[in-house]
Amino acid sequence: MGENFAFLLPVVLTLFGLVFLVVGRFGNRAALFWGAGYLCATFGFLVPLAETVLPIPLVALSADAAFLSAFFLYSHALAMHFEGPRRVALRAGVAAVAYACAGAAVLIGQSLRVELFVNDIACGLLLTIAVVSVRRRAGSWMDRALLCAVMFVVLEVSVRTVVFFVMTRGVAMGEFIGSTYAYVMQITATIGALVMALAALASVALRIVERHRKAAEEDPLTGLLNRRGFEQLVSRNGSARGGEAAIIVGDIDWFKSINDRFGHAAGDAAIREVAAVLGALSWPELAVARFGGEEFIAYLPNCRLQDAHTLANTVRIAISERDLGGIGIDRSITASFGVAVTAAGDHTIHDAISRADRLLYLAKSSGRNRVVSSPADIPAQSGPKFFVV
Repeated sequence: MGENFAFLLPVVLTLFGLVFLVVGRFGNRAALFWGAGYLCATFGFLVPLAETVLPIPLVALSADAAFLSAFFLYSHALAMHFEGPRRVALRAGVAAVAYACAGAAVLIGQSLRVELFVNDIACGLLLTIAVVSVRRRAGSWMDRALLCAVMFVVLEVSVRTVVFFVMTRGVAMGEFIGSTYAYVMQITATIGALVMALAALASVALRIVERHRKAAEEDPLTGLLNRRGFEQLVSRNGSARGGEAAIIVGDIDWFKSINDRFGHAAGDAAIREVAAVLGALSWPELAVARFGGEEFIAYLPNCRLQDAHTLANTVRIAISERDLGGIGIDRSITASFGVAVTAAGDHTIHDAISRADRLLYLAKSSGRNRVVSSPADIPAQSGPKFFVV
Protein backbone atom coordinates (compact mmCIF):
# COMPACT_ATOMS: atom_id res chain seq x y z
CA MET A 1 0.00 0.00 0.00
CA GLY A 2 2.80 2.39 0.90
CA GLU A 3 4.58 1.66 -2.37
CA ASN A 4 1.39 2.41 -4.30
CA PHE A 5 1.14 5.82 -2.63
CA ALA A 6 4.84 6.43 -3.18
CA PHE A 7 4.26 6.25 -6.94
CA LEU A 8 0.70 7.61 -7.05
CA LEU A 9 1.47 10.97 -5.43
CA PRO A 10 4.25 12.02 -7.86
CA VAL A 11 1.98 11.08 -10.76
CA VAL A 12 -0.86 13.22 -9.37
CA LEU A 13 1.47 16.15 -8.71
CA THR A 14 3.03 15.91 -12.17
CA LEU A 15 -0.36 15.88 -13.87
CA PHE A 16 -1.47 18.97 -11.97
CA GLY A 17 1.84 20.69 -12.67
CA LEU A 18 1.50 20.10 -16.42
CA VAL A 19 -2.15 21.21 -16.43
CA PHE A 20 -1.23 24.46 -14.69
CA LEU A 21 1.57 25.10 -17.17
CA VAL A 22 -0.86 24.61 -20.05
CA VAL A 23 -3.38 26.94 -18.42
CA GLY A 24 -0.60 29.48 -17.90
CA ARG A 25 -0.15 29.68 -21.67
CA PHE A 26 -3.52 31.47 -21.80
CA GLY A 27 -2.01 34.50 -20.11
CA ASN A 28 -2.38 33.66 -16.41
CA ARG A 29 1.07 34.03 -14.87
CA ALA A 30 -0.06 32.72 -11.48
CA ALA A 31 -0.82 29.36 -13.13
CA LEU A 32 2.80 29.09 -14.24
CA PHE A 33 3.97 29.37 -10.63
CA TRP A 34 1.36 26.84 -9.48
CA GLY A 35 2.63 24.46 -12.16
CA ALA A 36 6.28 24.95 -11.26
CA GLY A 37 5.44 24.42 -7.60
CA TYR A 38 3.69 21.10 -8.25
CA LEU A 39 6.59 19.88 -10.37
CA CYS A 40 9.04 20.79 -7.58
CA ALA A 41 6.86 18.85 -5.13
CA THR A 42 6.98 15.87 -7.51
CA PHE A 43 10.76 15.94 -7.37
CA GLY A 44 10.64 16.22 -3.58
CA PHE A 45 8.56 13.03 -3.27
CA LEU A 46 10.67 11.12 -5.79
CA VAL A 47 14.08 11.94 -4.31
CA PRO A 48 13.78 9.62 -1.24
CA LEU A 49 13.35 6.69 -3.62
CA ALA A 50 17.02 7.19 -4.56
CA GLU A 51 18.29 6.41 -1.04
CA THR A 52 19.75 3.12 -2.26
CA VAL A 53 22.04 4.79 -4.81
CA LEU A 54 22.74 8.24 -3.36
CA PRO A 55 24.16 9.38 0.00
CA ILE A 56 21.36 9.87 2.50
CA PRO A 57 22.38 13.46 3.43
CA LEU A 58 22.28 14.42 -0.26
CA VAL A 59 18.86 12.84 -0.64
CA ALA A 60 17.53 14.61 2.45
CA LEU A 61 18.86 18.03 1.48
CA SER A 62 17.60 17.66 -2.10
CA ALA A 63 14.11 16.79 -0.88
CA ASP A 64 14.15 19.72 1.54
CA ALA A 65 15.18 22.12 -1.23
CA ALA A 66 12.45 20.76 -3.51
CA PHE A 67 9.66 21.13 -0.93
CA LEU A 68 10.76 24.60 0.18
CA SER A 69 10.89 25.65 -3.48
CA ALA A 70 7.44 24.17 -4.10
CA PHE A 71 5.82 26.02 -1.20
CA PHE A 72 7.66 29.22 -2.07
CA LEU A 73 6.20 28.95 -5.58
CA TYR A 74 2.72 28.14 -4.20
CA SER A 75 2.83 31.24 -2.00
CA HIS A 76 4.05 33.36 -4.90
CA ALA A 77 1.27 32.02 -7.13
CA LEU A 78 -1.26 32.88 -4.42
CA ALA A 79 0.04 36.44 -4.11
CA MET A 80 -0.01 36.90 -7.89
CA HIS A 81 -3.49 35.41 -8.23
CA PHE A 82 -4.94 37.90 -5.74
CA GLU A 83 -2.65 40.74 -6.88
CA GLY A 84 -1.50 41.19 -3.31
CA PRO A 85 1.87 42.02 -1.72
CA ARG A 86 4.52 39.56 -2.90
CA ARG A 87 6.71 39.77 0.26
CA VAL A 88 9.45 37.97 -1.69
CA ALA A 89 12.25 38.98 0.69
CA LEU A 90 10.33 37.72 3.75
CA ARG A 91 9.41 34.41 2.15
CA ALA A 92 12.91 33.92 0.74
CA GLY A 93 14.33 34.63 4.21
CA VAL A 94 12.05 32.03 5.81
CA ALA A 95 13.04 29.44 3.19
CA ALA A 96 16.77 30.21 3.55
CA VAL A 97 16.75 30.02 7.37
CA ALA A 98 14.71 26.81 7.29
CA TYR A 99 17.05 25.21 4.77
CA ALA A 100 20.10 26.16 6.84
CA CYS A 101 18.53 24.68 10.00
CA ALA A 102 17.45 21.53 8.16
CA GLY A 103 20.96 21.23 6.75
CA ALA A 104 22.42 21.44 10.24
CA ALA A 105 19.98 18.77 11.44
CA VAL A 106 21.05 16.47 8.59
CA LEU A 107 24.80 17.06 8.48
CA ILE A 108 25.52 17.72 12.15
CA GLY A 109 22.70 16.30 14.24
CA GLN A 110 21.71 13.52 11.80
CA SER A 111 18.18 13.93 13.10
CA LEU A 112 15.32 13.07 10.71
CA ARG A 113 12.88 14.25 13.36
CA VAL A 114 14.32 17.78 13.57
CA GLU A 115 14.89 18.02 9.82
CA LEU A 116 11.27 17.20 8.96
CA PHE A 117 9.92 19.46 11.70
CA VAL A 118 11.91 22.49 10.53
CA ASN A 119 11.27 21.94 6.84
CA ASP A 120 7.55 21.20 7.08
CA ILE A 121 6.78 24.02 9.51
CA ALA A 122 8.61 26.42 7.17
CA CYS A 123 6.51 25.18 4.25
CA GLY A 124 3.34 25.89 6.19
CA LEU A 125 4.67 29.31 7.19
CA LEU A 126 5.35 30.24 3.57
CA LEU A 127 1.70 29.61 2.69
CA THR A 128 0.49 31.38 5.82
CA ILE A 129 2.42 34.55 4.92
CA ALA A 130 0.73 34.58 1.51
CA VAL A 131 -2.74 33.95 2.94
CA VAL A 132 -2.37 36.74 5.51
CA SER A 133 -1.21 39.13 2.78
CA VAL A 134 -4.17 38.48 0.45
CA ARG A 135 -6.97 37.46 2.84
CA ARG A 136 -8.99 40.65 2.19
CA ARG A 137 -8.74 40.35 -1.59
CA ALA A 138 -10.92 37.27 -2.02
CA GLY A 139 -13.95 38.67 -3.81
CA SER A 140 -15.67 35.61 -5.26
CA TRP A 141 -16.80 32.44 -3.51
CA MET A 142 -14.23 30.52 -5.56
CA ASP A 143 -11.42 32.73 -4.32
CA ARG A 144 -12.57 32.16 -0.75
CA ALA A 145 -12.67 28.42 -1.42
CA LEU A 146 -9.07 28.61 -2.64
CA LEU A 147 -7.96 30.32 0.57
CA CYS A 148 -9.78 27.67 2.60
CA ALA A 149 -8.04 24.92 0.59
CA VAL A 150 -4.64 26.54 1.21
CA MET A 151 -5.34 26.82 4.93
CA PHE A 152 -6.37 23.15 4.93
CA VAL A 153 -2.92 22.32 3.53
CA VAL A 154 -1.27 24.52 6.18
CA LEU A 155 -3.27 22.79 8.92
CA GLU A 156 -2.52 19.32 7.54
CA VAL A 157 1.22 19.99 7.34
CA SER A 158 1.38 21.61 10.77
CA VAL A 159 -0.63 18.98 12.66
CA ARG A 160 1.13 16.07 10.99
CA THR A 161 4.56 17.58 11.66
CA VAL A 162 3.89 18.40 15.30
CA VAL A 163 2.40 14.95 15.98
CA PHE A 164 5.40 13.27 14.36
CA PHE A 165 7.84 15.45 16.30
CA VAL A 166 6.17 14.76 19.65
CA MET A 167 5.53 11.03 19.21
CA THR A 168 8.63 9.94 17.28
CA ARG A 169 12.12 10.07 18.64
CA GLY A 170 14.17 7.18 17.30
CA VAL A 171 13.69 7.22 13.49
CA ALA A 172 17.08 7.22 11.77
CA MET A 173 17.90 9.32 8.70
CA GLY A 174 17.87 6.27 6.43
CA GLU A 175 14.50 4.95 7.63
CA PHE A 176 12.23 7.63 6.14
CA ILE A 177 10.85 5.54 3.25
CA GLY A 178 9.67 2.77 5.51
CA SER A 179 8.47 4.97 8.34
CA THR A 180 4.88 5.50 9.43
CA TYR A 181 5.40 9.22 8.91
CA ALA A 182 6.24 8.68 5.24
CA TYR A 183 3.08 6.63 4.77
CA VAL A 184 0.84 9.15 6.54
CA MET A 185 2.57 11.98 4.70
CA GLN A 186 1.82 10.39 1.32
CA ILE A 187 -1.87 9.93 2.15
CA THR A 188 -2.51 13.37 3.64
CA ALA A 189 -0.31 15.14 1.08
CA THR A 190 -2.29 13.50 -1.71
CA ILE A 191 -5.53 14.82 -0.22
CA GLY A 192 -4.05 18.27 0.34
CA ALA A 193 -2.57 18.40 -3.15
CA LEU A 194 -5.89 17.44 -4.72
CA VAL A 195 -7.92 19.94 -2.69
CA MET A 196 -5.53 22.85 -3.25
CA ALA A 197 -4.93 22.07 -6.92
CA LEU A 198 -8.61 21.72 -7.78
CA ALA A 199 -9.47 24.95 -5.96
CA ALA A 200 -6.57 26.79 -7.60
CA LEU A 201 -7.45 25.45 -11.05
CA ALA A 202 -11.08 26.47 -10.70
CA SER A 203 -10.16 29.93 -9.43
CA VAL A 204 -7.57 30.47 -12.18
CA ALA A 205 -10.00 29.24 -14.85
CA LEU A 206 -12.69 31.64 -13.63
CA ARG A 207 -10.18 34.50 -13.75
CA ILE A 208 -9.30 33.63 -17.36
CA VAL A 209 -12.96 33.41 -18.35
CA GLU A 210 -13.69 36.73 -16.62
CA ARG A 211 -10.74 38.39 -18.35
CA HIS A 212 -11.92 37.25 -21.78
CA ARG A 213 -15.50 38.25 -20.98
CA LYS A 214 -14.31 41.67 -19.90
CA ALA A 215 -12.22 42.06 -23.05
CA ALA A 216 -15.24 41.12 -25.15
CA GLU A 217 -17.58 43.54 -23.39
CA GLU A 218 -15.33 46.49 -22.54
CA ASP A 219 -14.15 49.34 -24.74
CA PRO A 220 -10.32 49.32 -24.58
CA LEU A 221 -9.95 53.08 -25.09
CA THR A 222 -12.27 54.31 -22.34
CA GLY A 223 -12.84 51.36 -20.02
CA LEU A 224 -16.59 51.77 -20.50
CA LEU A 225 -18.82 49.02 -21.81
CA ASN A 226 -18.83 48.46 -25.55
CA ARG A 227 -22.00 47.87 -27.56
CA ARG A 228 -22.06 44.14 -26.82
CA GLY A 229 -21.45 44.58 -23.11
CA PHE A 230 -24.07 47.31 -22.87
CA GLU A 231 -26.75 45.29 -24.65
CA GLN A 232 -26.09 42.20 -22.54
CA LEU A 233 -26.12 44.13 -19.26
CA VAL A 234 -29.27 46.06 -20.13
CA SER A 235 -30.95 42.89 -21.38
CA ARG A 236 -30.22 41.09 -18.11
CA ASN A 237 -31.15 43.98 -15.83
CA GLY A 238 -34.12 45.18 -17.84
CA SER A 239 -35.78 41.76 -18.04
CA ALA A 240 -35.22 41.19 -14.32
CA ARG A 241 -36.45 44.61 -13.21
CA GLY A 242 -39.07 45.91 -15.58
CA GLY A 243 -40.41 49.44 -15.07
CA GLU A 244 -39.41 52.73 -16.64
CA ALA A 245 -35.81 53.46 -17.56
CA ALA A 246 -34.12 56.38 -19.29
CA ILE A 247 -31.73 56.37 -22.20
CA ILE A 248 -29.23 59.17 -22.83
CA VAL A 249 -27.44 59.18 -26.18
CA GLY A 250 -24.56 61.65 -26.58
CA ASP A 251 -22.19 62.66 -29.33
CA ILE A 252 -19.12 64.94 -29.30
CA ASP A 253 -19.75 67.98 -31.50
CA TRP A 254 -17.49 68.60 -34.50
CA PHE A 255 -15.27 65.67 -33.55
CA LYS A 256 -13.68 65.39 -36.99
CA SER A 257 -12.36 68.92 -36.66
CA ILE A 258 -10.72 67.95 -33.36
CA ASN A 259 -8.89 65.10 -35.07
CA ASP A 260 -7.95 67.26 -38.06
CA ARG A 261 -6.63 70.14 -35.96
CA PHE A 262 -5.05 68.43 -32.98
CA GLY A 263 -4.38 64.90 -34.22
CA HIS A 264 -5.90 61.51 -33.58
CA ALA A 265 -4.06 61.04 -30.28
CA ALA A 266 -5.69 64.21 -28.95
CA GLY A 267 -9.01 62.99 -30.35
CA ASP A 268 -8.67 59.73 -28.43
CA ALA A 269 -7.79 61.71 -25.30
CA ALA A 270 -10.91 63.84 -25.79
CA ILE A 271 -13.02 60.69 -26.00
CA ARG A 272 -11.51 59.50 -22.72
CA GLU A 273 -12.29 62.87 -21.11
CA VAL A 274 -15.95 62.66 -22.13
CA ALA A 275 -16.07 59.04 -20.98
CA ALA A 276 -14.71 60.10 -17.57
CA VAL A 277 -17.47 62.69 -17.18
CA LEU A 278 -20.17 60.21 -18.15
CA GLY A 279 -18.68 57.50 -15.96
CA ALA A 280 -18.83 59.87 -12.98
CA LEU A 281 -22.62 60.14 -13.22
CA SER A 282 -24.28 59.15 -9.98
CA TRP A 283 -27.30 56.92 -10.47
CA PRO A 284 -28.13 53.47 -9.03
CA GLU A 285 -27.16 50.66 -11.44
CA LEU A 286 -26.10 53.13 -14.12
CA ALA A 287 -24.64 51.57 -17.29
CA VAL A 288 -22.53 53.72 -19.61
CA ALA A 289 -21.08 52.57 -22.93
CA ARG A 290 -19.17 53.83 -25.89
CA PHE A 291 -21.17 52.73 -28.88
CA GLY A 292 -18.45 53.56 -31.36
CA GLY A 293 -16.47 56.56 -32.55
CA GLU A 294 -17.49 59.60 -30.50
CA GLU A 295 -20.95 58.30 -29.58
CA PHE A 296 -21.90 57.35 -26.02
CA ILE A 297 -24.99 55.93 -24.39
CA ALA A 298 -26.19 55.72 -20.79
CA TYR A 299 -28.91 53.53 -19.30
CA LEU A 300 -30.56 54.74 -16.10
CA PRO A 301 -33.07 52.30 -14.57
CA ASN A 302 -36.04 53.68 -12.64
CA CYS A 303 -35.38 57.17 -13.94
CA ARG A 304 -37.98 59.73 -15.07
CA LEU A 305 -37.51 61.72 -18.24
CA GLN A 306 -36.98 65.06 -16.49
CA ASP A 307 -34.40 63.56 -14.12
CA ALA A 308 -32.49 62.04 -17.03
CA HIS A 309 -32.71 65.36 -18.88
CA THR A 310 -31.22 67.16 -15.88
CA LEU A 311 -28.38 64.65 -15.59
CA ALA A 312 -27.61 64.90 -19.31
CA ASN A 313 -27.49 68.68 -19.05
CA THR A 314 -25.12 68.41 -16.07
CA VAL A 315 -22.82 66.27 -18.20
CA ARG A 316 -23.11 68.70 -21.13
CA ILE A 317 -22.02 71.63 -18.96
CA ALA A 318 -19.19 69.66 -17.35
CA ILE A 319 -17.81 68.70 -20.76
CA SER A 320 -17.95 72.27 -22.08
CA GLU A 321 -16.14 73.58 -18.98
CA ARG A 322 -13.44 70.91 -18.91
CA ASP A 323 -9.87 72.16 -19.32
CA LEU A 324 -8.25 70.10 -22.07
CA GLY A 325 -4.90 71.89 -22.20
CA GLY A 326 -3.21 68.90 -20.63
CA ILE A 327 -4.11 66.70 -23.61
CA GLY A 328 -3.05 69.23 -26.25
CA ILE A 329 -6.43 70.78 -27.06
CA ASP A 330 -6.44 74.55 -26.53
CA ARG A 331 -10.19 75.08 -26.73
CA SER A 332 -13.25 73.62 -25.07
CA ILE A 333 -15.29 70.88 -26.67
CA THR A 334 -19.03 70.38 -26.52
CA ALA A 335 -21.45 67.50 -26.85
CA SER A 336 -25.10 67.08 -27.78
CA PHE A 337 -27.58 64.69 -26.17
CA GLY A 338 -30.89 63.03 -26.89
CA VAL A 339 -32.93 61.65 -23.98
CA ALA A 340 -35.84 59.20 -24.03
CA VAL A 341 -37.54 56.78 -21.66
CA THR A 342 -38.83 53.28 -22.20
CA ALA A 343 -42.52 52.88 -22.95
CA ALA A 344 -45.06 50.13 -22.32
CA GLY A 345 -45.34 49.37 -26.02
CA ASP A 346 -41.60 48.92 -26.58
CA HIS A 347 -40.51 45.51 -27.83
CA THR A 348 -36.90 45.97 -26.71
CA ILE A 349 -34.66 48.63 -25.25
CA HIS A 350 -33.69 49.48 -28.83
CA ASP A 351 -37.04 51.23 -29.30
CA ALA A 352 -36.08 53.75 -26.61
CA ILE A 353 -32.57 54.00 -28.01
CA SER A 354 -33.99 54.80 -31.44
CA ARG A 355 -36.12 57.58 -29.97
CA ALA A 356 -33.11 59.00 -28.11
CA ASP A 357 -31.08 58.78 -31.33
CA ARG A 358 -33.66 60.78 -33.25
CA LEU A 359 -33.66 63.40 -30.49
CA LEU A 360 -29.86 63.51 -30.64
CA TYR A 361 -30.12 64.21 -34.36
CA LEU A 362 -32.53 67.04 -33.56
CA ALA A 363 -30.07 68.43 -31.01
CA LYS A 364 -27.32 68.30 -33.64
CA SER A 365 -29.39 69.90 -36.35
CA SER A 366 -30.66 72.67 -34.10
CA GLY A 367 -27.32 74.09 -33.08
CA ARG A 368 -25.41 71.43 -31.05
CA ASN A 369 -24.24 71.73 -27.43
CA ARG A 370 -27.73 71.05 -26.12
CA VAL A 371 -29.99 68.40 -24.61
CA VAL A 372 -33.28 67.45 -26.29
CA SER A 373 -35.82 65.15 -24.62
CA SER A 374 -39.43 64.05 -25.14
CA PRO A 375 -41.88 62.10 -22.97
CA ALA A 376 -42.44 58.60 -24.32
CA ASP A 377 -46.24 58.81 -24.04
CA ILE A 378 -46.93 62.06 -25.92
CA PRO A 379 -50.38 61.89 -27.58
CA ALA A 380 -49.97 61.86 -31.35
CA GLN A 381 -52.44 64.71 -31.87
CA SER A 382 -50.56 67.07 -29.58
CA GLY A 383 -47.43 66.92 -31.65
CA PRO A 384 -43.95 66.53 -30.26
CA LYS A 385 -42.92 68.39 -27.14
CA PHE A 386 -39.29 69.03 -26.43
CA PHE A 387 -37.27 70.36 -23.56
CA VAL A 388 -34.35 72.23 -25.07
CA VAL A 389 -31.39 73.69 -23.24
